[in-house]
Amino acid sequence: MKTVFAMVTGEEDKLPFHVKGVGIQQNQEHIIRPSGLPYYQWLHCIKGAGKLIIAGNEYRISEEMGFFLCPNIPHEYFAVTEPWTTHWLTFDGPALDPLLDLLNMGKWNVFHISSLQTLNRMLDEIYLSICSESPLKLVECSSLLYQFLVKLRACTHTESSSNTSAPYRQLQPVINYMEQNYFLSPCLNDMASIIKVSPHHLCRLFKRTFHMTPFQYLTRLRIQKAKEHLIQVPGATINEIAQKVGYSDTSYFCAVFKKYEGVTPMEFKKIHGAT
Repeated sequence: MKTVFAMVTGEEDKLPFHVKGVGIQQNQEHIIRPSGLPYYQWLHCIKGAGKLIIAGNEYRISEEMGFFLCPNIPHEYFAVTEPWTTHWLTFDGPALDPLLDLLNMGKWNVFHISSLQTLNRMLDEIYLSICSESPLKLVECSSLLYQFLVKLRACTHTESSSNTSAPYRQLQPVINYMEQNYFLSPCLNDMASIIKVSPHHLCRLFKRTFHMTPFQYLTRLRIQKAKEHLIQVPGATINEIAQKVGYSDTSYFCAVFKKYEGVTPMEFKKIHGAT
């Protein structure tokens, strides 16, 4: 693979994700960027080792390691062994910020990679798409970039990843309990006792992890299950569906359903042809 840059024109500028360039540096040169790049950057090591200097810190970037940078982040990197071979991608787009926040990428970060082959293959696909003669190649690149970023986060971790994912792991037994008992109106004390914490601490964990309380999570779960029942059991009445998902008051169930879905349960059935 050589280096290739994409040219975005016309309507393609409205795409949510734009690939700016992608390539492999067989012998990475010394890079000094006092003002950073004007777009996002990913770089990982294929062979050898280099050093990244950023925010007053130094990081050795060896095989199965890489780094991510937001725009305008001052940085410097250079080889510490010869050759230092790198694979890189630059990108931007109006939909990147919420996605990167969701993926917890940070303003910059150094990552350990569990599946380097997967990332190399996906960058190769982006390269081939840019080089193709397809009139939709930039649309395809936008889709491939989204897939790459999601896969990147799935097959990498930082030194602090265990701290970030710890609340999810701690809450998993409670989530499993809700999945099995959503129709029984589980109480807060019962849920908290599953992981041996106080009800107050359980609420804090849910707020930190899901940005909602345990009962808000339970309500969303019940509505999800209600939608599945409405489609899968078209002969069931709304009252029967309400009972199945833990609501004894059908009117209240319909009000909650409309609050979350924007339509009543009966309208939902009609939209999906389940009447």
